[in-house]
Order: sequence, then C-alpha cells, then structure tokens
Amino acid sequence: MIRIIYLPAILTVCMLFQSQHSAGQSTRGSGQKISDNGKAFWEKDTIHVIRIHFSQCNYWDSLGYYKKIQDSLAISQYMEATVTIDGDVKRTCGLRFKGESSYDFYPGKKKPFRIKFDKFRKKQDYLGIEEMNLNNNFKDPTMIREKIYLDILNKYNLPAPRGAFVKLYVNDKYWGLYLATESIDKHFLESRFGDRSGNLFQGEPLANFVYFGNDQDKYYNKYVLKSNTQKNDWSDLVKFIKLLNDTLISEDEFLRRLDVAFDLEKCLRAWAVNNLIGNIDAFNMFYPHNFYFYHDSLTGKWSWISLDGNYSFAAWNPIMNLPRLHRMNVLIPDSVPYQGARPLLDRTLGKNPTVQKRYLEIVRDLIENDFNPDKMDQLIDSLSLRIRVSVYADTNKMYSNTDFDTGLSDPIGDPLDPGNFIPGLKSFNAERIKFVKEQIQELQNRLY
Repeated sequence: MIRIIYLPAILTVCMLFQSQHSAGQSTRGSGQKISDNGKAFWEKDTIHVIRIHFSQCNYWDSLGYYKKIQDSLAISQYMEATVTIDGDVKRTCGLRFKGESSYDFYPGKKKPFRIKFDKFRKKQDYLGIEEMNLNNNFKDPTMIREKIYLDILNKYNLPAPRGAFVKLYVNDKYWGLYLATESIDKHFLESRFGDRSGNLFQGEPLANFVYFGNDQDKYYNKYVLKSNTQKNDWSDLVKFIKLLNDTLISEDEFLRRLDVAFDLEKCLRAWAVNNLIGNIDAFNMFYPHNFYFYHDSLTGKWSWISLDGNYSFAAWNPIMNLPRLHRMNVLIPDSVPYQGARPLLDRTLGKNPTVQKRYLEIVRDLIENDFNPDKMDQLIDSLSLRIRVSVYADTNKMYSNTDFDTGLSDPIGDPLDPGNFIPGLKSFNAERIKFVKEQIQELQNRLY
C-alpha cells in the first residue's frame, strides 16, 4: 500500500526531471536528443545583458596581439574570461576579437568578439550554445539592419544564424549595443538539419563554383572545409561543381539534376531576400562569398546557408549612387564589381526561364508580406523603439544619436556619391520595392 500511495509522487518527480533535462532540446525520429542551440536565448523578445570580466590587467593589448596572429597565421588564440548572461555565470570561457572590416575600420573600442564557452572548460555551454558572436553593427547607424535580415530568413526556415540584441559590459563598463549571432557549427547543423555528419564548406574568399578539374586541391583557394577535416574528402563538392558546369546536357535535364542534388527552392528565397533588402555583400549580389554550403547526409542534398547581413539596405557600396541601388535588377544586379563567372547563379537566375518564374513567385510573396512598405515601416519602428535607450547610452558607437534617428527613414551623407552615404531604411525599401514591382511586370510579359 505504501508503494501505491507514493507512486504518483515518484512519477511526478521523474516527469519533472525529464522535462528539465529535455529543456532546450529536440528529438530525432530515432529518439536521439539534439540541441536546439539556445532557442530560449535567440527567440526571446528582449535585450539580453552580457557581462565579460577579464582578470588580466593588460587584456585589451593581449586581445589585439592575438588578433594580429590570427590575421597573419590563421591561428585563433583565446583569452580566459568570466561571461555572465542575464545573471547566469559561466567561468573560464574563451574570448577573442573577430571580424575583418568590422574590426579594422571600426573607430574606438567597440570591436566585435567571439565567445567560446567550452574553450577552457570541456562541455561547458549556455543553453546548448558553445560559441556566440558579438557583432558591433559596423556601418549601420540604425543597428537593426542585420537583425531584420536574419529574422526574415529564419521566419521562412531558411538556414541562417539567429540574432539577438545584447547590452555588453566589459569589466563593468557599458561597451555598447551589440547583435549576438549564432556560429555555424555542429550544433547549428543539428538544429537545422538534424544531422552534422556531412561536409560543411565556407564560401571564401571567392567561391564562384567554376570547375577547375577533378583534383580537389585546385579548389582550396576558393572554399574552406569546416567539418570532416581529417578525412578531407572534397569529392562531393567537386562533383556538384562539375554538374553546374556541364553544358552538354539540356537546360531541362540540368534543372532536373540540380533539383535532385540541391535545395534550390530555399536558396532562391534566400537570394530573393538578399536582392530585395539590398544585401550587396552576398553571392547573388556584388561578391561571391559570405555563405556556407552544407551536404546533408540525410537527404543527400546540398543546402545554402546565409550569413553576414550588416550591409543590408545597401549600407555600403563602392560603385553605385542611391538611385542606381534602388533600380538594381531583381534577377542579377547589373555592373557589380565582380565580373567573373558564377555558374550556379548564371545557369539559374541568369538564363533559365523555369527558375526565373519560380524565383519571381517568391519575390512577389516577399513583397506582399515582409517587404510591403507599411509592414516594413512597422517592423523598423518596433525594433528601433526597443533599442533606442540602449543606443543613446552607447558612447562607443560609430554614429551619433541624430544619425540613428535619421537613418531609420532617410539617407545619411551624399546619395549621389558612391561609398559616401548610407541609405535610410524606410525610404530605401519603399523605392526598391516600387522599382521591383515595375520590373516584375516587364519580366512577366517576357516569360509568360
């Protein structure tokens, strides 16, 4: 009788333990637990507080020294620090500077960081997150460009990092408002694909998908293998690139094979977002880089992973004035700095009518929803209201409070001088969508 009386209590405790143990995790069909990579952090509608504390008195000089080593020798060296996130203390974490332009050309001390929770303490994480980037919103007086970009991609379940606003304190001093973003690592792959065993390539520095033969070493200066590095087998990537460059098959057969090997639909939506939002530093826009390419071992398909949206809303460009940026071609922008071949882009949006039709349907959907000027204006107002106090208090920021308020709607600088202006969010979106609608009508007359 005693066992029967206490059984419900025992079951309750067991269920509670199981619930706590499973928090922040999802389950595969096989029953294996996989991390959701910090969903509770990334999707919370708030500004997080992160406090970094270095015990070393010369920590800033050391961080700069290690960054020079990283840039010259490609060796990442971390410093030990205590990281407190929303009151949760994580000791002996790894910290280092990150970034290129955002590090080299950002004035003052508001440099971008990377946190590696398990660098010095094995298996340490924060809500399933082992690595986190702290981006300094370089070239963005509004500080919401990349947040909008990443949120739209994730809304459509497109593989891309999630982003969350962070008030950063370094040794108890307010360092400024940052955007924390996910790292593309094994936990990211698990949370998006339920699999991390496939090959993951980073498209750097100029990953143009041009075929150079079957020897994989000919591709080492175009891509970086980020997983399965000991095995170092690039044959799947070389095989895919060879398909893209096979001009002996018909366009219909090419598209059939491409759809088998590649998640083209999601890639087209990611490219459409890049185009509409003016993310000029992207593969289908000005430069063939800033993406990851993952070979999903469960589906056998390649997937496009987007990242780096701080230049969204055409935050910086070296060749076009603002009116030309408004009128960029909705398929492939004209007169981009990179003039080399990009077979994946050229053989799809460049000249395949079937793909172009599929793409334009996606563009129309995005214009009706996320890029509708009224809806975009509401989103901009909502995000700017959320961060305004934190922005005003940020004395390390790159732009003034006036620039923050002006940049939400109107351009800063001379709109006719390429490289010396930053478009306003609302006005850029309104003018861009107005032009794209007109161009879609012209394309429909040709394609249908």
